[in-house]
Amino acid sequence: MTSILGPLALAASTGALLMVPLAPALRELIRKRDAGPLITRKDDGNIANFASSLRTRCIPLQTMLDECARRCENQFVESPQGNVFLIGEPGRWTGPQHTTTLVLCAGPLELPAEYQSIGDFYSRGSVRCGEQNTFRALLSDAEIVLGEGTQILRWIHSESALLAGRNCRLFNRASSGKSLTLSPGCTFERIYAPVIYSSSEAQALTLRIEYAVYAKLAQSGIGRKRIRGAMHFPADDQHRGDVLATRKLDLDQRACLYGSVKANGEILLKQGAEVHGSVVSTKRIHICSGAFVKGPIIAEREVIIDSGVQVGLPGTPTTISAPLIRLAPGSVLHGTVWARAEGRVGD
Repeated sequence: MTSILGPLALAASTGALLMVPLAPALRELIRKRDAGPLITRKDDGNIANFASSLRTRCIPLQTMLDECARRCENQFVESPQGNVFLIGEPGRWTGPQHTTTLVLCAGPLELPAEYQSIGDFYSRGSVRCGEQNTFRALLSDAEIVLGEGTQILRWIHSESALLAGRNCRLFNRASSGKSLTLSPGCTFERIYAPVIYSSSEAQALTLRIEYAVYAKLAQSGIGRKRIRGAMHFPADDQHRGDVLATRKLDLDQRACLYGSVKANGEILLKQGAEVHGSVVSTKRIHICSGAFVKGPIIAEREVIIDSGVQVGLPGTPTTISAPLIRLAPGSVLHGTVWARAEGRVGD
């Protein structure tokens, strides 16, 4: 009898030990309580979160800043946040050429060439930078104009228009509450604005707006077509429905597709082609002059956008995402442009 109980006890204890790691999974299988998505970040992903945080951090300093503005003078003060440079004198900058502390300005400001701010910089008025300025972080409640060759190391946000001069380098985040205008030679990573111009001349482009015909078509469900191999839409052709191609996909001049396209290869939209949905490629997407994409646009390698292209609609922002994004001057985009390696505006 003793010879049987021993092996049974060993088998029972071994089985119990093997089941212990499976207990949470069995418990979840019987009573599902963790079916939601995992929380991978605490913020809401808003590109302007850093700006909101800096503005909140400056609230205790506003009374002293108002007093400096009333006396029209500048001064360094000590605060719980460390040394702070308060600027009450509007107009041309009269402070040091290099600042390492938090700078808080009461009114509009004009900075000299080669000014450098290693601390955060916040102005309640507009900011006009000279050439070759460098900022760690720059926030304005009004317009910002970046001089040629200016560098933003962490982030920049303007509540009004943001204009980046030639050859500016916008590392990490750049955003505007109104519009963002880039210039030839600018590089960027993640940018956002209700409307983004790839050059000042792009503001003259006639924009299309949302219209009821396509909205009703999209709501009714427009079907899907799957192509084994490459897909080609001839010039002036119209197609209704989503399209999936296992190889490359081309739309000739003025071809119009009411739906989304996805290809396991390169996608080419020639002059005047339209896609009233998303464009997704495992390789490269090239959008030629005069084309329109409602968006989003996602490529695993590169997105090239020629001049005269419109992406997104006023009031309907979208997203362009790829490791490399090349923009020609003269295009209009709405929403977010996220270049995970580098974005660049050509000459």
